[in-house]
Amino acid sequence: MIKILVVEDDINLNKIVCFYLNDSGFEVHGCLNASSAYDAMYNNMYDLIVSDIMMPEIDGFEFAKICSPYQ
Repeated sequence: MIKILVVEDDINLNKIVCFYLNDSGFEVHGCLNASSAYDAMYNNMYDLIVSDIMMPEIDGFEFAKICSPYQ
């Protein structure tokens, strides 16, 4: 099963995206900020990360840069 991490600070949008991805047969974990996403990635391996761009503290571009093995 494909595991997807959703990083979205809007709680309602996060729930909607997670619901539809789960309903489509994916295993989905939702996080409301980059910090909790880092914690989730420390404990799990994800096949895909769907991230918001405009988030407080760390934006989506910085989050992607930090997560990338090709820095």
